[in-house]
Amino acid sequence: MLDKKRILIASAFGVITGVVCYLGGRFGLKDQISPLMLVYILVNRTLIGFVIGVSTLRLSWPVHGIVIGLAAGLPFALGCLLEPGGEATMIAALILGAVYGFVIELFTSVVFRLPSEHGKPRPHAAGAASRST
Repeated sequence: MLDKKRILIASAFGVITGVVCYLGGRFGLKDQISPLMLVYILVNRTLIGFVIGVSTLRLSWPVHGIVIGLAAGLPFALGCLLEPGGEATMIAALILGAVYGFVIELFTSVVFRLPSEHGKPRPHAAGAASRST
């Protein structure tokens, strides 16, 4: 069953990382970021948070955040290639997608203590030892 609170917290941190991404890009990498690019940034980072919140992958929380950040951030990173000389921006966007995925998962699973039920290790049945034939 999906945890609505986990989805909400992860999505909220997606929005927060979107704002951080915009501010970092605005004052670090680029002089101008169009309103359309701002929307694209916010939607992509929020999507990373949402996917982290609903994901059923059975991975440890740090790996889960990085994998989702890379997977959901890939279209955004590839979109950076549409600009002339966008290769450096693409690499930065891909790396930062992984970083933001990690941060979103850190706050969701560790700080707010809302780990994914699916990401937890499966308990072994009592007395069920592996047998070799």
